[in-house]
Amino acid sequence: MGMCAIYQEIKQEDFKKLLESDNFFETIEELEEKDGTALCDIDKMWDALHFLLNGLSAIYGAPEDNLLSEFIIGSESFNDEAEEFARYIPTEKVIEIAKKLNEINFQDYLKIFDMTNFSENGIYPDIWEYDEEREEIMEELSEHFETLKEFYNKVAKNKNIVVVTIC
Repeated sequence: MGMCAIYQEIKQEDFKKLLESDNFFETIEELEEKDGTALCDIDKMWDALHFLLNGLSAIYGAPEDNLLSEFIIGSESFNDEAEEFARYIPTEKVIEIAKKLNEINFQDYLKIFDMTNFSENGIYPDIWEYDEEREEIMEELSEHFETLKEFYNKVAKNKNIVVVTIC
């Protein structure tokens, strides 16, 4: 199955419930069902997208205070002790990230896309040996970037919070 990244919009008034919850994943699921808030799923390509934008794996050393890193893995941790990966991005940062994403020409990043470099850096998922799928992988990265950009623009417009879970 693998580790997949899901991004969820959380309304300001519901965020406190999430912080106080004894069962984070149950509560976040309830909020999604109740509110019908936006979800964005980029499947297993989160580390690849992070590496392409930042030059570093999100797993092995994400840069701090970097909007393009926080865009993928969030900025604040719910619980550093938890086994599950769950972080959030406060509204002010969501707005900053959306602005930054709108300034990016993602095709410029794809010009430097090198599957060997991804493989040598242990970027997740481990698909970089399949050079015949290079164009397909580039297209998938581009689609995920655009989908996430639209998601962040919507959440910024709504002045809400983004919760990132990777499991």
